[in-house]
Amino acid sequence: MLPDPKNYAIFPAVVKVGKESKMTIVATERSFLFFENAEYTLDIIGVNTDIIDYHASEINNRTTIGVVAHGGYVTFNYKFDEEMEYVISLRKDGKLVQDLYVYAVEEDLYTLTPLRGDFHSHSYRSDGLRDAVAHSGHYREQGYDFVALTDHNRYFPSGEVDEVFAGVKTGFARVFGEEVHCPGSVVHIVHVGGKESVAERYVLDKSGTYDSEIEEYESKVPSHVPEKYKAKYARAMWACDAIHSVGGLAIFAHPYWRLGVKCYNVCDELSKLLLNSGMFDAYELVGGMGYDGVNLSISHWAQMRVEGLKISVVGSSDVHKIEKSADFPVHFTVCFAKGNDNDSIIEAVKSGYSVAVETADSGYNLQHRCYGDHRFVMYAHFLLKNYFPNRMRIVEGEGVAMRQYAMEDAPKELIELIAKQGQTFTDRFFGRQAPALPSKKMLEFEDKWRKVQVEKGPNSKGSSINLEVANFQL
Repeated sequence: MLPDPKNYAIFPAVVKVGKESKMTIVATERSFLFFENAEYTLDIIGVNTDIIDYHASEINNRTTIGVVAHGGYVTFNYKFDEEMEYVISLRKDGKLVQDLYVYAVEEDLYTLTPLRGDFHSHSYRSDGLRDAVAHSGHYREQGYDFVALTDHNRYFPSGEVDEVFAGVKTGFARVFGEEVHCPGSVVHIVHVGGKESVAERYVLDKSGTYDSEIEEYESKVPSHVPEKYKAKYARAMWACDAIHSVGGLAIFAHPYWRLGVKCYNVCDELSKLLLNSGMFDAYELVGGMGYDGVNLSISHWAQMRVEGLKISVVGSSDVHKIEKSADFPVHFTVCFAKGNDNDSIIEAVKSGYSVAVETADSGYNLQHRCYGDHRFVMYAHFLLKNYFPNRMRIVEGEGVAMRQYAMEDAPKELIELIAKQGQTFTDRFFGRQAPALPSKKMLEFEDKWRKVQVEKGPNSKGSSINLEVANFQL
């Protein structure tokens, strides 16, 4: 990730609609500490606000307030009345110093934590190229909050991840999972969250129980399902029921994946039958299908939504190798959960609180395309610009330490220290903890060096001290 430093930050950056919030603007580097008693104005603008003319300098819903800096920072109280993003323009003598961004959310979202994760990935224990334990470290290094390790017909690899990190307080969650390939069907179903394996019911079956159960399910296939699809439909029913019986989430995966044969993994006719059946909890909208497949998947989903389909969507990488992957960390899910743990994450998706994301590199910056409920998509865009990248810069070291710890080359305290720092940033961003304010020692340090700059250095136009020199007392 390329550097993207800002001189100032605002906390909290997510607030509750209709409640007066105490807002604090702090410098991110010492040189930019606010001068004592310096006066500023703040223009507060809701981005989802009607304007008279897009060439107009005035905006109907602009609120301007004056603030005075004390102790090296600025505070103000404000009530944000509608759920949307707000731009807060910090100005000194009419000149823009920096734009800051805040999002106001209703009660339901305010009580939840946004998480970035992947519900479909593979390790060396099936056909992936990376170690199952290191796998988690690679994800954390990219700023993920959770991953589901879903090896083909293999639930057990997650056990070794749990064993290695037992007793270590990471900021990362491992969601239970496996990719289910029912014998007799090419429909792939991702099982996440369940407390035991479903695939083992047929992989380890020596008594013919699976075949007997499938025969029973074939007799239950609805009459509107064409004969040619009944076998696949019945196996999908069996798998989804089995997944639900162990508390898991059933995800319909990559219908437009093509490998070996020339046709899609699941044709549109069967895909519609499966999605409309209600047996699945979520649809893997983006990831693991190539560029054309993802585009077709989105188009297919959009058309089915017009026709009345209601289903949660997720983005997944289906990653088999970390390096030079077309899907990692490109396709992922942002969900809004009560906590970063297996059960809370599964509940969030089942409740529809998830957004599928694909990322494109424009050559200048990362561009995110989000899909799901429009309200959640708007919030996700704000988070993908203002929260996740900044938090990633903190926790990527945790991912590196996790991989080193797995090789007995780093102490668990290093992981826990970085994880704690990441959690502190999250708590401040969402207003659960007060921001760090300049200490007396820090203020005295900066005052000393500002005096040196004025006494011994040329009056540089680029220096922020030039804006404040009239207020500076030698």
